[in-house]
Amino acid sequence: METPKPIVELRFAWRSVHGSYVTARFQAVVEGEDPIMRRFFCRLVTLREVQVPEGLDDPLLTEERLRALEGKRVKVPEEALHGRTLTLKRETLTGGLRIPYFQ
Repeated sequence: METPKPIVELRFAWRSVHGSYVTARFQAVVEGEDPIMRRFFCRLVTLREVQVPEGLDDPLLTEERLRALEGKRVKVPEEALHGRTLTLKRETLTGGLRIPYFQ
């Protein structure tokens, strides 16, 4: 019998072009670990909450864009499993980084 995979809550924050932050909470499943680098491989299952500052007009930081991350895999540091909010670049949502963050 396969042991159930741990379910965690992951928190992310992205700074908009206007300087304010958009935050999101996801329910995620831990699928693996890199013990040497202290990183965990997780799959984002459900978007639980999005907080967008009132009046923010940033086409990358929308609830729809964040909901599209459901089902994606992400590698996070151990601290993220204990409630730390990870501050990310806006480019993590576009694949504009050399190494994609969400896969």
